[in-house]
Amino acid sequence: GAQDVEAMKVVLAAEQVKLEEATTNTNKMLESLKQSSAEAQKEGDQVAGIKAKCEEDTARIGEEKASCARDLAKAQPFVDQANAAIDSIKPAHIGEIKKLANPSDIIKLVFDCVLILFNGPLAKITPSNLTVAKTDIPLFEPSFKPQALQMMSNPNFLNQLVEFGNTGKESMND
Repeated sequence: GAQDVEAMKVVLAAEQVKLEEATTNTNKMLESLKQSSAEAQKEGDQVAGIKAKCEEDTARIGEEKASCARDLAKAQPFVDQANAAIDSIKPAHIGEIKKLANPSDIIKLVFDCVLILFNGPLAKITPSNLTVAKTDIPLFEPSFKPQALQMMSNPNFLNQLVEFGNTGKESMND
């Protein structure tokens, strides 16, 4: 008996050493797992923050898109009218304007706008009073003569005007 107890004490002491070593290794592994878990939690929090920001951006962009769609819907009838007006212009109409000795000021101003849209040359800015809708308006001398007349004399002017209506207006803000 006593010998068996002593032998068991030796075996138990050896097993105690193994247990302590296993406990140490387990504690190290648990510590490593805790650290990995903390890092994963930190990364998870960062991802959650990024996700929340993306969701906010998505909502904001959706609102902006809806607002733009509403604005476009309001503007579309005017775009359609302008396209129809461009399509209705005939070469005879341009010839008629070129024949006018002194067209109305509104016609001159419209052609200043066309010159601007086509990046054409404008006359030197000099103050002038123009009459629009029977009202005198202090403005500037239009560039109708000679710049707009020269532009209308171009045989491709009507085609350029139609092309601008079809595609050129898309690059106005460029």
